[in-house]
Amino acid sequence: MDKKTAQLYAQLKPYKALVNKTSGFIRWALERVQNPYVACSFGKDSAVMLHLVMETAPDIDIRFIRWKGETEHIDNYDEVIDQWNLKNLTQVELHRLTLSDKRKDRYETENYDSYFVGLRMEESAARRITLKTHGMFFKNSKGMIRISPLADWTEKDISTYVLANELPTLNSYKEHGFSSRTASRVPREDWGIRENFLSDLKQRNFTAYQNIITKYPELL
Repeated sequence: MDKKTAQLYAQLKPYKALVNKTSGFIRWALERVQNPYVACSFGKDSAVMLHLVMETAPDIDIRFIRWKGETEHIDNYDEVIDQWNLKNLTQVELHRLTLSDKRKDRYETENYDSYFVGLRMEESAARRITLKTHGMFFKNSKGMIRISPLADWTEKDISTYVLANELPTLNSYKEHGFSSRTASRVPREDWGIRENFLSDLKQRNFTAYQNIITKYPELL
């Protein structure tokens, strides 16, 4: 999708209705929580969610997980973050010795009772099941509320919003389109996802690929 197409699609009633519905849900959710934050990866979904939430709550806290030795090599995250010019952004730096290391995947959130996250049903069967089972406003066993305002959005809706509102964009989307999957770390899950991730990185930035391989030789 190009910007001209996005601007035309953004004028359609169904798209406008979706944006208004989502904005209304965000306002509804904010009225029911005390101290929320936005969990932002600066991918396309997070970017749309962040922009929409900040229209209602411009001073909301934002948290981005930065992986030492990975994030800086994977994409132009620093450039995109600078373009957002966010006053309430906290960058949480985590580190893992191996790709299977889970010991430091958690970070402190005790001061918050809820968080916004850019989950969408269209992305995968697992997320579809999760969102249909728990809904868009879900309190877990520890009392933390997960708010998923983009559950019903399609990739076309997301692409339209990013382009029509000129949101800062990662290079992966510019080079490979909005179907690309982005992450601030090497995926730990399904090998097929990791393999595609590494193949894309190798083509896009060979030096970055070499740095990642050096850090995690088990990828070879």
